[in-house]
Amino acid sequence: MTPTPGPAATGPLALEAPFALDDRAVPGDGVDYAALEQRHPAYGRFAARLGDTPLIPLPGPDGGATVLAKAEWHNPVGSIKDRVAYALLGSALHAHGDRPLDELRVLEYSGGNLAKALSHLCAELGVTARFVLSSASPRSLLDTLDARGAHVDLVDKERGFLEVVRTALRIAAEDSDWTLLYQHRNTANLLLQERTTGAEIVRQLGELPGGPRPDVWVASIGTGGTLVGVLRALRASFPGVRAVGVTPDELPYGSEQPPNGLPKYGGSGGMGHGIRQPFVTLHDDEIEHRTVSYPRALEGMAEFFDLTGIRIGSSAAANWLTARAVAATLPPSATVVTVLPDAGTPEEWERIGRGE
Repeated sequence: MTPTPGPAATGPLALEAPFALDDRAVPGDGVDYAALEQRHPAYGRFAARLGDTPLIPLPGPDGGATVLAKAEWHNPVGSIKDRVAYALLGSALHAHGDRPLDELRVLEYSGGNLAKALSHLCAELGVTARFVLSSASPRSLLDTLDARGAHVDLVDKERGFLEVVRTALRIAAEDSDWTLLYQHRNTANLLLQERTTGAEIVRQLGELPGGPRPDVWVASIGTGGTLVGVLRALRASFPGVRAVGVTPDELPYGSEQPPNGLPKYGGSGGMGHGIRQPFVTLHDDEIEHRTVSYPRALEGMAEFFDLTGIRIGSSAAANWLTARAVAATLPPSATVVTVLPDAGTPEEWERIGRGE
């Protein structure tokens, strides 16, 4: 099957275009976040509540390595994508300069949590927001976006997330009034994860008894910003750390299969047609890849809740299941670190019969 062509050459770069990161890039990619927080009080209030999420112990294998994870539902809107929203919108505010905020119109595609976070921040700032989503998006998300006055374009779920991305790119190419945030290629995403999430993990490990060093870093691949950004921070202090990327079994990273409408665990997945997420291509020769099916991720949510009393989402469950499996191959002296992106959607919890 021939892939649908990407956007025209005059529009944003295609997702599959070659990607490189200048190692001289400064954290934030030249954006003065502190100045933006001063200029825009709502942005500053959001920043004050962002990050420094706990690093918590997770149930691990008997006789295996310790498993630790960042609990990202402690962010202001409830997920790790709050960090991404702060970074992407910061880059847009920086480019917008001193012009009135009601003249800024931001456009982005999302699997759910990023739209939720951006819609909150845009509503607080008075910025117009437009999101391209899959038609499989949960009703709770669509209701939230509607309540915040966001514009929404839905793409048939059978066309896969790649078409969601390409629809946003076409809108940006056809109407320059919209500022595309482009999470998969905007280095503000990756660099903020390095500067915040990664740096926090390094600091928090040092504060634990014995100051354990991470042997393996495990994270699901959506954009790959968390996986690669945190990896960069960890390797600056612990050069030998391994990296394991997790994607849905229904469409793994780099799959040559066409996109599909199969249910998948939240916020992650391959693109199809052999297209690989740009940030991840920076480390393709060294990242190990694992997959978790959607039914297994849902089972993991229920199992984790039964063991801990804590609610985690399907991507968090996929990360935990993978981290636990990796930990089972390592000695008790080793440490595996992962991330729990969110606490799950109401629809996920209803699906496994654990709704509130």
